Amino acid sequence: MFDDAAARRYLAGLAPVAQGSVRWLIYDDTRQWVSVVDGEIAPLREDCEQVLRASRKGDVTASFVDAIREFLTEGTDCTTQIVALSCAVLMHSIGDLDVVFTQIQSGVMATLVYAEDVVVRPIAA
Repeated sequence: MFDDAAARRYLAGLAPVAQGSVRWLIYDDTRQWVSVVDGEIAPLREDCEQVLRASRKGDVTASFVDAIREFLTEGTDCTTQIVALSCAVLMHSIGDLDVVFTQIQSGVMATLVYAEDVVVRPIAA
């Protein structure tokens, strides 16, 4: 099970996040797989907007979650796609892209993939 305190201790050993960037932790409970991705906010927003434009009507959140799971099986080469899909999941739960990116800029984000659910949220301070 993912533990915010352990994640903060792990992340404390890394260099600080660059200005205008976000640090994203991806955790897969099934494989005990963790990846940390640093990326710039502007391209991430563009990637997220592209995912949202490409999504079809219906239960898009479920399809985003399915896509995250599929990309996880591909390994670390797909972390950019996982982060963009994670932003889209947040967008569908929050409803406002500006609010989503305000939240993303406020700290380290995590995509937590469990057998029964995928949770996208900030890591608690």
